[in-house]
Amino acid sequence: MKVTELKNEGLVREYEIAIPATGILERVDAEIAEQKKDFKMAGYRDGKVPDAMVRKKIGPEIMAKEIEKEVDETLKGLFEEKNIRPALQPFVEVKKFEEKGDLTFSVKVEIFPPVPDLDLSVLEIETLKIKITDEDLTKAHEDIIKNFKNFNDAPASYAAKKGDAVIIDFTGTINDKEFDGGKGEGIRLELGSGQFIPGFEDQLIGAKESAHLKVRLAFPKTYGNRELAGKPALFDVTVKKVMKPEGVETINDDFAKKLGLEDMVQLNDMIRQKIEADFNGLCRLRTKKILFDKIDSAYRFEIPPGMLKIDFDTMWNEYRAQKEANPHASKGKTDEEIRKEYMDIAKRRVRLGILLAEIARQNSIEVNDSDLQQAVYAEAMLRPGQEKIVLDYYSKRENMEKLRGPILEEKAVDYILDKIKKQEIEITSKEFFEKYADDFNPANMNTGGEARTGA
Repeated sequence: MKVTELKNEGLVREYEIAIPATGILERVDAEIAEQKKDFKMAGYRDGKVPDAMVRKKIGPEIMAKEIEKEVDETLKGLFEEKNIRPALQPFVEVKKFEEKGDLTFSVKVEIFPPVPDLDLSVLEIETLKIKITDEDLTKAHEDIIKNFKNFNDAPASYAAKKGDAVIIDFTGTINDKEFDGGKGEGIRLELGSGQFIPGFEDQLIGAKESAHLKVRLAFPKTYGNRELAGKPALFDVTVKKVMKPEGVETINDDFAKKLGLEDMVQLNDMIRQKIEADFNGLCRLRTKKILFDKIDSAYRFEIPPGMLKIDFDTMWNEYRAQKEANPHASKGKTDEEIRKEYMDIAKRRVRLGILLAEIARQNSIEVNDSDLQQAVYAEAMLRPGQEKIVLDYYSKRENMEKLRGPILEEKAVDYILDKIKKQEIEITSKEFFEKYADDFNPANMNTGGEARTGA
């Protein structure tokens, strides 16, 4: 193998590599000979097709696979030898392949930067603990009376109204083709809740049990899945059941027993746990932002330009889609001002992501399949009535892998919080919102950094 370094600037490396073609050709010949043993072609007995015809039929595909395999193995060895950690998938270009000569290809790769050691012992942050008060319980009781609904089956002749729930099966298509997340069975949907994309629930108002409907609409241009954003879709919907809501007038032991609890005492305990869990989530977000602020202000290093571009482009494309849907989304700022803001956010996010990933790497923090499964189930529980849709979506490995970065981030943050000094302050929910509500403004929260594990 002959390696020529073409570029070594900053975090970018480029090489030209030449490998003798002999080994590749031998493996191609061996694979063709193996497949020829039972190769089928009209007019010939199985395994008796002439070599030239077999080679013409399957040779190019086998050659391409063997070249790809050789390139991958060569790069793996080269990166290990030169201690290169790719930050993104390397860009490979085959220059030439001479059967009596060499396979010559070039590779361009961005590498992870040297990351300064984090002295966690000098970090100290303030953490919050929520104190649940009688006022919180009273407010929770009022919310239950206002919002609680127990749905009961409606007569078959009853037409669904806004506020009712329906149990539906549906299949969505775009250009007559089904798409990921567009199919569900036995899904409970409250009409007017906004669980589904705009226009879907409205078209089910007036439907009766056993009705079959064609729901036509377009995904919002700002829809999270860019492959679906803005596209027209058709949903075949079957209404299996219509359900009417029944409210609650008084919170007492009888109400608690309807929920399967013993009495009000147990109900209030559950309410306290729920309030505490909700506030713990908010406190966690605040703690992470403070932690990231401290880390970001203390550490500066070069970041891979490709990573920066990907992160910036994601935010910028979302902004442009929002601006197209709502011209006032810019809030009086010029595109250039917003571009600069987003670039600063992207730099921070990438830098923090690299730091978190490095902490995870140095301390053998990993994300296993069990972690991924738990995250899927947790997300499913957050979407009552849509659990099957969530589980179906994450049944595809490539979709489940999208959870790896966020989970690794949380594990790295847990590790850091376990090592640094913390000052815990007890606070009521009222004090929390009076003092820290602005911390949860989206403009102030979109500055974290998902752990960047690289290629």
